[in-house]
Amino acid sequence: MAPVLYALLFLPALAAIAFVVLRRPKTLAEAVPENPFAELDELLAELESATLDERSADELEALAERLERIA
Repeated sequence: MAPVLYALLFLPALAAIAFVVLRRPKTLAEAVPENPFAELDELLAELESATLDERSADELEALAERLERIA
């Protein structure tokens, strides 16, 4: 009787671990850009194109979010 109870406790934990492990590569593949260096170059060129005084707060926040996503 005890092995059956242990199996009932062990199987949900094993299923949860398998779910996390199988979902992880898909999430990482979507999160990492194809060529982060090209995106960084593009972002730096955009930052250099105008001074910070000419930009709105929303535009600066969008640039900061892009930088965080690339990094």
